[in-house]
Amino acid sequence: MLKLIEKTAEYVKKKLMNEPTGHDWYHTERVWKMAKRLHAEEGGDRELIELAALMHDLGDNSQFELDDRGSLVLHGMMDVLDIEHEKQEKIIKIANELRYYGDSTKPASTLESKIVQDADWLDSLGAIGIARVFATGGRIKRLLHDPKRKIRKKLTKNDYLYRKKEGTSFNYFFEKPLKAAERLNTKTAREIAKHRIKYTKDFLAEFLSEWDGKK
Repeated sequence: MLKLIEKTAEYVKKKLMNEPTGHDWYHTERVWKMAKRLHAEEGGDRELIELAALMHDLGDNSQFELDDRGSLVLHGMMDVLDIEHEKQEKIIKIANELRYYGDSTKPASTLESKIVQDADWLDSLGAIGIARVFATGGRIKRLLHDPKRKIRKKLTKNDYLYRKKEGTSFNYFFEKPLKAAERLNTKTAREIAKHRIKYTKDFLAEFLSEWDGKK
């Protein structure tokens, strides 16, 4: 198992080291480490969890969704790594189930999916989550903040995927990271999230105070 994990990690690192969308190698590495931490408390198939955590963004990269084309790309990469076909299907299922699609997001169906989903979503919270939101906002030319643009309470899959610039980076925290935090699956992830949620909310409160000239 260890040899396959190490080989996969090196492969993914080469693929994602300079990836520009916020789903780079370092994001993957954090998700991988968190998935292992969650597995230690929650159980599940460790090899499957680690492989899925490592490969969860390879068929997506925010260039296209993990539809048939993305699945073919991911299958091809797993063939290169000699991952058995049955496990490939499980990894693709996990990669599909961890995606956040606004109000169209469906619950993860297995413990392994829940763990990888939680690990991925936790990375959108806290200090790193804040940095990623604003870095992505700049890349896609989304407004930092506009008090006239209200938080979108309801987001369809298409809204979330293709209308990101209609919102603002400030509002995005309420449209994805903080909403995703309410859907975390495991007890361990929910405990870890408490500090990150508070940090994020404190930052947003400070942001508004400075924006309004109160501090």
